[in-house]
Amino acid sequence: MANAEIRYAGGRNDLTEGPIFQKLIGFAIPVILGNLCFQLYNVVDSVVVGNYVGTDALAAVGAVFPIMMLFNALFMGVSMGAQIVISQTFGAKDEDGLRTVTNTAITMAILIGAAITIIGVPLAKPMLKLIQTPANIIGDSTTYLVIIFIGTLGNVFYNLGSGTLRGMGDSRWPLVAMLVSSVTNIVLDLVFVIYFNMGVAGVAWATSIAHFLSGMIPLWRIQSGSYPVRLYIKDMLHPDGAAAKRIFRLGLPSSLQNAAMSLGGIVIQSFANSFGTNFIAANTIIMKADGFAIMPMMGLGMASTSFVGQNIGAGKLDRAKKGVRAGQLSAIVVAAVVGVALYFLGKYIMLAFGADGQVLMMGVSGIRFLAFCYVFVGLDQVTGGAMRGAGAALAPAITSITANLCRIPLAYFLGTRPLRTEINELLATRPSELITKANELFATGAYSKMEEAERSAAAILAAPDHFMYMFYAMGISMVVGAVLIYLYFTFGKWQEKSIIPKKEVQDE
Repeated sequence: MANAEIRYAGGRNDLTEGPIFQKLIGFAIPVILGNLCFQLYNVVDSVVVGNYVGTDALAAVGAVFPIMMLFNALFMGVSMGAQIVISQTFGAKDEDGLRTVTNTAITMAILIGAAITIIGVPLAKPMLKLIQTPANIIGDSTTYLVIIFIGTLGNVFYNLGSGTLRGMGDSRWPLVAMLVSSVTNIVLDLVFVIYFNMGVAGVAWATSIAHFLSGMIPLWRIQSGSYPVRLYIKDMLHPDGAAAKRIFRLGLPSSLQNAAMSLGGIVIQSFANSFGTNFIAANTIIMKADGFAIMPMMGLGMASTSFVGQNIGAGKLDRAKKGVRAGQLSAIVVAAVVGVALYFLGKYIMLAFGADGQVLMMGVSGIRFLAFCYVFVGLDQVTGGAMRGAGAALAPAITSITANLCRIPLAYFLGTRPLRTEINELLATRPSELITKANELFATGAYSKMEEAERSAAAILAAPDHFMYMFYAMGISMVVGAVLIYLYFTFGKWQEKSIIPKKEVQDE
């Protein structure tokens, strides 16, 4: 391919020049803000549902999350692969290569989005049954999941379009797209649920419509002429096989990682479902808070991907290494601040979602424990992101999957198995408190059989003795992942994984 000088090389989008810390943080801040806005999708949904529909509806929304993430894993991996290829190509100043990989990536987005909708809609309810979603919430869970699947293409466009812009050093317009989308989501949530009384379906449609808006803005921006690349129908109808192969090769490990985490999340969700709807609701709120907590670290990780990718493409290995160190230090500081905030504000976070009683107790305990674990999340995100940017996408995938594999048996043997033993003992002995609670549940009309109400009542009574082990398993997996990826950064051969032909290495 012919090389052409990128028209704004040396400007704010070029991460191969200028002060390292300033460039890294300047890129990361819009990414972090965009990630925080993204979390508003699910958080606003949960706040509205928790306060205006009810605890069961809140649990219904939370129960679908692992399945959503499993299907999202493919296009999120392709987005990461595109960002890596584009960042290195941008750093190498190969304008023809940028056009080829960008148009190929958008074609892949269309195919993936359509496939997820076609496959996901008919399988929504069977998948929810497979993970033992409680009978009283499976109807709302199915409704929510089907509507989200219908709106998948907009979400795919956002991820691929934003990955393209970030690869070229622009983290600002993905933020604009997410801001517009988040405001739309909030307004539609309130209108559909409060004014039109659409319940869970209302928040699902609000999210899908917002996804569509967030996907159109990056595509429009790419076409604006502000970058050395545009989308062409001709190129999209004839995607480049070599570019697609590179995107898949670098994106597949991330897809496998995301899929493994999602599958692990589905297994963990099936464990959580054993604890009853109170724990499901508490865990749903905690995962929303956790989603916000990790967003700054994820933003630094994405910034590290583009920073290292551009500098590896430009042959500036020493600058890439310094960028990783700056990102790691920033992540430690941010994680410490986030942990302190969550520890002291955990109760008020739970109350904001309408939690009370046992839901409140479980939520506060879980949040305060996880507050001590975010330093490891930060190190994992930044170091893993940097390794992907260098082209060593397999290593962070392996370390993450390994950590996830540790979590599942720990959660089962320490928490779920003892819980199920106690539930069976309660059902066998049938103490008065079990009968009273079962009658209360059955009277709500959510259960077709008394046996179902009794099992739910037993889970609610037994859960307080065992639920913290679910969070202990999660914390241990965070530590394992951080340690493993840091060892690879220190001793691995990530410097040799660039997809760009080797240049003479330039030291700072």
